[in-house]
Amino acid sequence: MRRLVILLTALNLAACAHSSGGAATPAETQAAAPAPRPVATPEARKAAMEASGLAAAGNNEAALPLFRAAWEGGVRSNNLAYNAACAASLLNQGEEALTWLGRAADEGFEDVAHMKKDTDLDNVRGLPGFAAVEKRVAEEAEKHLKAADPALRDELLSRMEVDQQVRMTLMKSNFQDEAAKKKLEEVDASNTAWLKDVIAKKGWPGQALVGKKASFAAWLLVQHADKDVAFQEQVLPLLEQAVARGEGSKQNLAYLTDRVLVNTGKPQRYGTQMEEVNGQMEPKNLEDPANVDGRRAAVGLGTMEEYKASFEAMRKQAEQKP
Repeated sequence: MRRLVILLTALNLAACAHSSGGAATPAETQAAAPAPRPVATPEARKAAMEASGLAAAGNNEAALPLFRAAWEGGVRSNNLAYNAACAASLLNQGEEALTWLGRAADEGFEDVAHMKKDTDLDNVRGLPGFAAVEKRVAEEAEKHLKAADPALRDELLSRMEVDQQVRMTLMKSNFQDEAAKKKLEEVDASNTAWLKDVIAKKGWPGQALVGKKASFAAWLLVQHADKDVAFQEQVLPLLEQAVARGEGSKQNLAYLTDRVLVNTGKPQRYGTQMEEVNGQMEPKNLEDPANVDGRRAAVGLGTMEEYKASFEAMRKQAEQKP
């Protein structure tokens, strides 16, 4: 299955699906000239969340029809398509699995390294057509890795991998592993100090400099630099400029905007930063709550209700794992 990109607010879980750096740039969109994308219905978005939770819990038989409903209802993400491919493969529905993999490739799936080692796909690796899809994914990966500074790109990707490993370890312990907590603090401190030096010397590591995937990694390290809020504030206008020139994600900018606002004691704008209240995950102090869904939609985020539901799904998934 696909992995998550783990975002932590203090030691509370705040996650978004694993991505490779955000939406396509305006130039990429114009060049591709795709057909108008369907608008996902609320029912389809709900089906997508339920399907992901069921698949993560191993109930692929129940998940697969929901993946189909989500896709037909307009949820067209490479993440959903890949997860559906895994579910179909595990159910020995090889042709459907290949169809889903093709859809994932169509939507820009690029994690060829994960695809190569994912045992969920073992049932379809020998089928005609699999090699062609894998080649397409590898070609997309190359696009995401294209960089003027490959050494800096590789260091960013390496640091993101460590960032994710320690967070996954902590999450699996239900945030009780004291050694993992200490390791988390050490990793974040090291990454923050290193990235501050990089930005001081080279500016923001944008997509032209380090590639799309590594630029996403840079954003992730800043998002986790909570012990240095001044640094997060310093990066915010740099990310705004990157988004303005088509080298960044509006969603990532929304997350960092909220992070800075919360960390400086101000109401957040998009409701991305959550806390537990009476056993339920709720957004921290939020400005103009009545209109938050409109602000979220403007940057490509789902509704607050859907965001809360994703936390509940992750909670159930964690509880079901040994």
